[in-house]
Formats: sequence, C-alpha cells, structure tokens
Amino acid sequence: MMKITIQKAISDDAEDILALLSPYVKKGILLPRSKEEIEKTSNSFTVAVAQKKIIGVVSHYKYNNNLFEIRSLAVNSRYHHKDIGKQLVAYAIEDILQQHRDAKIFCLTYNPSFFKKAGFMAVAKETLPDKIWKDCQYCQHRDNCTETAMVYVLRSRS
Repeated sequence: MMKITIQKAISDDAEDILALLSPYVKKGILLPRSKEEIEKTSNSFTVAVAQKKIIGVVSHYKYNNNLFEIRSLAVNSRYHHKDIGKQLVAYAIEDILQQHRDAKIFCLTYNPSFFKKAGFMAVAKETLPDKIWKDCQYCQHRDNCTETAMVYVLRSRS
C-alpha cells in the first residue's frame, strides 16, 4: 500500500498544482488558476503527496469572516477511487474550522454525491451571492450552469 501524505502546499508546489488542475480546467470542470495566483495563495492549498509527487489538491477561498469555499479539487486520474479527494476535503474543512469555528463552508460541484458523502447538502445557488459575483461571471457555463451548490452541514454543534 502506497503511503499518501496530506499537507499544506508551499509556493514551490505551484507548477505541480497547475499541472494537476490543467486537465480539469480543459474539460470545463474547474476554473483556471494562474501560477502566480497559486504561488500567492499557496497557504490556502492542500496537497496529497505520494512518492514525493503531488497527486491531489484542494484549496479554499475566504470570502469574509465566515464564508469559505472549497474549490480546485483535483486528483490525478491514476489515483481516483482511493479516497484521496475525501481526505483532501476533510483536511481543508478541518483547517478552516480550526481557525473559524462558525464558518459557513460551501462548494459548487458537478459531483454532488461525492460532497454529500463528505457532509455537504445541496442549497440554492442564490444563497451564495458572494460566490456568484466573484467567480461565476468569468465561467464559460455561467448562463447554463449545471453545478450544484452545497453547504457543509456535518459537524457537531456544541
């Protein structure tokens, strides 16, 4: 069994992250990110590493004190169905909640069943106006979006 490590990205990882995101961007599944943007915001990226290679990535974006988006989730196709995406999302959520206990965490996805298993539930896109104004205007699918908006709900309320 191969050892996979989930860890925070560093700016030197930008090139590898870009390469991992690229096939998903080409298919229109993910929005493009520039190398400079990834370098500048590397602290918001989490990577999965196996045999010293980055095989998975996820990032989060902070809209305001309480609203966070899980985005740019990609796993090298050779490593699909090994729970790497699940581990990346769990790590990102934990990272956000450690710093912002009352955070509202959401995602837009073409794979709602994956995020449902990770503790998210579907919501109306209109409940996320910050996201719509920030990114959706640049998306090639903005006029006929088939992504599902989902909010993280699986947490202990204490």
